[in-house]
Amino acid sequence: MDESTGLAKSARSAWWAGHDPAVELQQLWGEVSRLFEHSAQPAEPARHWMPLVEEEDAGDAYLVRAELPGIPRESVNIEIDGRELQIHGAVEESGSGNALRRRSGSFSYGIRVPGDVDVSAVQADMAHGVLTVRLPKSGHVTRRTIEIGN
Repeated sequence: MDESTGLAKSARSAWWAGHDPAVELQQLWGEVSRLFEHSAQPAEPARHWMPLVEEEDAGDAYLVRAELPGIPRESVNIEIDGRELQIHGAVEESGSGNALRRRSGSFSYGIRVPGDVDVSAVQADMAHGVLTVRLPKSGHVTRRTIEIGN
């Protein structure tokens, strides 16, 4: 065995003597976990979101249902301009935690219905956190803001 090889082995042995591989691995795992936790959390609360929406052709009308749980009807605006329906508003829910995230900010949804709509007969209702907009089919096109009824 050559003297330089012996020095290299003794230097390695001295380094490992002061280190526990299990502790090193645990520290590395902690750092990686913190990195993922930090990247998974938004820097600031979401300021814009889109509600879950379903659309249906009910024969004599188009139906649009949007899930808006906990959002007061006064915070929701609905407009129809010809075939263009827009639903928008804002919500501020307080509270936060590690497991439960609260919605905050504005929301919007827009659709172009496939046919002409009788805007004077459009109705909107909200029950149990679901907004339902009924757009009766028609042949003339105008613009109207729709109030939400009971």
